Formats: sequence, structure tokens, C-alpha cells
Amino acid sequence: MRETLRTRMGWLHAWVGFLCGLVLVCICATGTLAVFDTEITRWMQPEINIPANAPLTDTALDAAAARVREQQARGIFAFLNLPSARAPMLEVLHYNGHEFTGDVLDPRTGAPIAARATAGGKFFYDFHYTLRGGGTVGVGIVNALAFGLLISVGSGVIIHLRALLPDIVMLRLSGSRLRSWLDAHLLGGVLFLPFIVMMAYTGILIHADTILPARLPALVEAPKAPAAPPARPPVPPLPMVAHLRPLLETARKNLGGRECGFILFSPDRLSISASDASGPFLTRDHVDFALPDGHVLGTTLTRRPIATTLQLMHGLHYARFAPPALRWLYFISGLGATATIASGLILFLMKRRRQSGHLRAFRIAEGLNIATITGLPVGILSFLWANRMLPAGMAGRDMLEITVFLVIWAACAVHGISRSCRTFPMRGWREQLAVIMVLGCGLPLLDLVSGMVAWLHAPGLHAGIGGMAFLCGLAAFHASARIGGEPR
Repeated sequence: MRETLRTRMGWLHAWVGFLCGLVLVCICATGTLAVFDTEITRWMQPEINIPANAPLTDTALDAAAARVREQQARGIFAFLNLPSARAPMLEVLHYNGHEFTGDVLDPRTGAPIAARATAGGKFFYDFHYTLRGGGTVGVGIVNALAFGLLISVGSGVIIHLRALLPDIVMLRLSGSRLRSWLDAHLLGGVLFLPFIVMMAYTGILIHADTILPARLPALVEAPKAPAAPPARPPVPPLPMVAHLRPLLETARKNLGGRECGFILFSPDRLSISASDASGPFLTRDHVDFALPDGHVLGTTLTRRPIATTLQLMHGLHYARFAPPALRWLYFISGLGATATIASGLILFLMKRRRQSGHLRAFRIAEGLNIATITGLPVGILSFLWANRMLPAGMAGRDMLEITVFLVIWAACAVHGISRSCRTFPMRGWREQLAVIMVLGCGLPLLDLVSGMVAWLHAPGLHAGIGGMAFLCGLAAFHASARIGGEPR
């Protein structure tokens, strides 16, 4: 009876893990990068050289409010994003259907900064939870895959629980190739199991309204700002207060001393919301002010137990409150979770190569493995290279960056499948690993050559992103050196 259960769980773990894992690797990898989405965006806009402690002046606030007023008069639902420790600039943003984009202003003067248009790190955040699909379709697919991840984790615990301790203690990375991959997969699964379960579970709860029959608008809150309404026809200029500074001070006091994150404007009022970085509870607490005199209309604070629990789930998943050390822990855990799933994909095929290696379906599956595990990093690095290679003033360059990512990734998929179907899968692995090595190790040099001034203003930021790309290239070189000949 027990062996029958383990056999069934083994089948469930293998097939659900493989079918979901091909996409989950992409979701985990982009989610890991989204931990530093703000920093990646700053790296991709080297023209923005604002010190982290730059003061926010009344002049800049008033200039930003006037810009919001102009855009809303043209029917654009814009809002004001305030500076933070991670992003010291003042931003006038609107939603373009995928992410929030807009003008960047100097918080000291309010002058617009001529920064290059870029998809930035927000692209990884958007891809992580919608697969770049937009709307509820992409979110629903990601939620379904998160359910698959939890099923695979649960079945994996059942089949390995009895021999888990001996397998971990007797780590045989120098044994046979299959045994080494299995032990590495088990080790990663054990070390990062709490993180994987937490992120999958909280990710499902965050977008629970897309999978439950009834929506929960009062409990499940938007991650960044309220959804933008459809574009409106031009309207008369909105009434505005004389200065925003006194309103910010009042809002901070009414919000219990929390920093303010963004300001929403409507025809008769404005709302100042608490910053997402205020704490682990990601709320939409806000203070409303009447226009144009600026008197307080009311303060909205959510304190119900269920809503507070969901706010904590949001906060733990997005980690916007996290200090640098905790953010790096999230990043390393995300890499470990991605590697665990990727090693499971490789194990799935290694166990079936002897019996099914000659089948066309197996060859296609191995090609998809190549496209996912090595093709995705090639696409990501190409995306970063495109940011530096495309002319800074080119129109539509942000969408062109995304096009480069998708085209290069698609080319890697075609290359991997064609190599695998011609019975040369290892050649496909080695060739794509070589591309990763060149792009990863070359990115710091490209960044240094194209943006010496940016390096001087933010050396830690550029060294961090360039260093991670360089380590990715070294890892690809090591993996390529360890790949054997073509399997029989």
C-alpha cells in the first residue's frame, strides 16, 4: 500500500513538475530579478544621476503636480510617485497596459530628466506575474502553475521523506551523473522548501480574485496603485492646492508616521497613500484632501483581521519593505528555487533517456529544456545589452528592448529544438552556454565603456549588476566544461 502511494506520488511529481516546471523556471527567474526591479531600472537609465539623500523641495513638488494636471487634462490618468531610498527621483506615472511609465523629475528642482526610454526592471516584474499576457489571462495561468508547484512539492516530500535524511547526509555529487543531479535536486529542495512554499502560496493569495468565483475587492488590493480607468476625453484643468508640502506632512501624521508613497489626483480631491516600504504589511491606507483648499476629508486605515492577513501576504511576496540584506536573501533564495526546478527538469529527461531517447517527443522535450534553462538567460542578457546598444534617443526603444528579448529567446528555442531533434542535444547546451559566457562576462565592460559617468555616481549599483552578470558567465563556462559527449 505504501509503495503504491509512493509510486503514484512519483508519477505525479515527475509529470506535473516537468509540465509546469518548463514555465515555472521562467516565472521564478524573472521573479528573482524583480526583487531588484527598481535597481535594474536605475541601471538601465544611466542618465539619472541623483544622490540617494537628495532633498525633495517644494519647487519640485509643485512642478510635478502641474505636470500631472496637464496630463490629466489630456485624458491620461497620471499620478505622482514620491522619491524613496531605492528610487530617489520624482516620477509622474501612468499605466500603459503592462507597467507604470512616465516622466522622471529631479526632486531638487522639478526639472525633467532626459532619461532614455526603457522597459527596465518593471518588465521582469510584469513577466513574473502575467507572462507578459496582461489582464487576468496571464495572471490565471501563473496561478494555475503555482498550484502545480505546490502539488509537485507535496508529492516530492511524500516520495522522498523516508530516505530524505540519508540522501542529504550522504551527498554524492561525485557519484554517477544521475545520482549527482538527484542529490543536488534534493539538497536544493530541502534548503529552499520554505521559501518555495511561501512564495507559491502568497502568490496565489495575492491574485485570489482571478481564480475564485466571487471577487474580493475589499480584501485583495492592487500591488502598486489603483487600476487606471480607461482614457477620458480632454477635461478642464483640475483644481489644485497651492502647495503639496503641508498635505504631505498632514498625511504622514495621520498615517502614524509612515512615509508617503504616491499621490492620486481626481477632479475634487487628492489622495496620499502610505509607502509600500513602510513595513511588511503592504496596505493602501491613505488620506484624502479636498481640492482646491486642501482640507482633510478623511483617513482610510484597514485594520480588519482578514484584510491585515492578506496585507501581510502581499508584503511578504513583494518584499518592498525589505532592507538590502533581506532583499539579497530573497534574491539568493529565488536563484536556489530556480535551480531546484531546473535540476528537476534535467532529471526528468535523464531518467527516461534510455527508454525514450529515440522518440521525437523526447527530443522536443529536451529542446524545450535547452530553451528554458539556457535560452532564457541568453534572452535576459540580450535585453540588458540592447539597453546599452540601442541609441538613447530612439523612439519606442523600450518596446524594442522587449522585442530583442523575445526574438533572441525564440531563436534559442528554435536552435535548442533543432539540435535536439538532430540528436545533438549536448552541442545545443554547449553553444548556448557559450553565448551566456560571452554576454555575461562582456556586460560589465560594455557598461563601463558606455557609461563611465554613471559608474562614478553609483559604483555600487553598476558593480552589483555587472558582477552578477559576470558570475552568470563564469557559471556558464563551468557548466559547459562539465558537459560530456552526446548521449547514446
